[in-house]
Amino acid sequence: MNRTLLTGLIITVILIAMSLIGPYLVPYNESKEATVHYSVDANGQGTLVVPPLSPNAEYPLGTDKTGNDLLAKIIAGSRYTILVTIVVAFARTCIGGIAGLFLGYFGKDKIKSARRLPLWNVLNGIPIFIIVWMVMIGISINAVIPPLFLTIMLAVVMTMVGIPSVATTIREKTLVIRDKQFIISARSIGASPMTIIRTHIFPHMKESLIILFVQEIVLILGLMGQLAIFNVFVGGSTMYFDPVEYVSRTNEWTGLIGQARNYLYVYQWILVFPLLAYLLFIFGFHLISVGLESIYKDKFSKVSHL
Repeated sequence: MNRTLLTGLIITVILIAMSLIGPYLVPYNESKEATVHYSVDANGQGTLVVPPLSPNAEYPLGTDKTGNDLLAKIIAGSRYTILVTIVVAFARTCIGGIAGLFLGYFGKDKIKSARRLPLWNVLNGIPIFIIVWMVMIGISINAVIPPLFLTIMLAVVMTMVGIPSVATTIREKTLVIRDKQFIISARSIGASPMTIIRTHIFPHMKESLIILFVQEIVLILGLMGQLAIFNVFVGGSTMYFDPVEYVSRTNEWTGLIGQARNYLYVYQWILVFPLLAYLLFIFGFHLISVGLESIYKDKFSKVSHL
């Protein structure tokens, strides 16, 4: 295990542990609000305390504009961020990986770009987040559907739009492996396609699938961040009027970032702390991906010795 992989694992394990045991350690829950009160210091100076409160001894990360403890909100929302990204990435990798193995083994060789259907080229150029946004925008804002059900719907949509890219990647790798001599030999002695895929091709794809799984987590986190810019939050958005603002129903990290992006020049901590948690999570999995690639590259590389 190299330092890059170890650092990434430490970061992600700490964040996952925080999401699991954090709610039992913070002094307040995400729904408790700091009230407006009058404070008198030791010198007799009085101050009217009105939320949002900047970071202090009582609220280490401060509060939002309604007085909710920001640390408690980040910890409460971490479960949605972490669980959704891992589950969606796992589903994409499993379904897309299986489809790619069969498409690569039974499919034809690469089709030249000029022979592809124009419609495929057009659809392939549409950003995934636009597709997800168009599906979810109409049902995410001020929805009567429970947040958990909306979260499941969003997870299903993100899984479906990501399967083709995973399947294509695995298919291309399978096309290369199926022409190897040991595959041809197994086929010549009568091994069934299922046996060849299970016992010969899949073992050569395990490392690629693991790296792909980690990379999918990073891509999904990026997709969730893009959706949050357009007010589609995991679990749904509550829209308030006069002034118009959108609030996350689950306190998921990208939702906290999306609803607080207008506070950059006034109450910076409301935006900065959820953004740091989000970026740290991405950075941790990026390090894991780089570390795994380095390990597998060293493992399978052949160096001549004199």
